Amino acid sequence: MFHPNLGRSERTIRLVLGVALAAWIYRRPHPGALEFIVSVAALFLVLNALLSRCYLWRLLGINTC
Repeated sequence: MFHPNLGRSERTIRLVLGVALAAWIYRRPHPGALEFIVSVAALFLVLNALLSRCYLWRLLGINTC
């Protein structure tokens, strides 16, 4: 099992950015390919913030706890 590797400030930034991107997508009148890509990024940012871990950081050996 992976241990958390995101500090509190980084988790907060990722959560705020993920929610902001999701709000931007929600306001778009005609979603397309760009909105789909942004929605996937927003989902990953929110999940990273909630689970306190980032698998890319794990692969790179970064720990901001």
